[in-house]
Amino acid sequence: MDAADRLEIHELITRYTHILDNRLWDDLDKIFLPDSVVDSGPTLGVFNGIEEIARFWFDYTHPDGHHALNVLVEEELPDGTVKVLTKGFFARPGGLNGGDYHDIVRKTDNGWRFVSRTYVPRWKLDASGA
Repeated sequence: MDAADRLEIHELITRYTHILDNRLWDDLDKIFLPDSVVDSGPTLGVFNGIEEIARFWFDYTHPDGHHALNVLVEEELPDGTVKVLTKGFFARPGGLNGGDYHDIVRKTDNGWRFVSRTYVPRWKLDASGA
């Protein structure tokens, strides 16, 4: 994996935030494979395949501000996929929350895509700062 691949992986993470914040559900194929898996944590659930991901996100009230921080391209795995760790920070009416994304990404003919994206919540603040 070279520097260009690392940059493209960073851009994949950033593109994810823009697609969610702008509700560009028709662009999910620019970040996911048809059989990608999204694990949104214990309260929201696991979604298999781009169609199921799209249905969930279409119906779910998303924060208006997804922010990806501290992207760490960890390692290339024997099957050619790559492990990535990213901090997520989300602004929503009434508070803020954040956690970690544990991703597996794969290079395709159309660029890098998520194989899986697992969110692990770490903290939450309500509007009072609690």
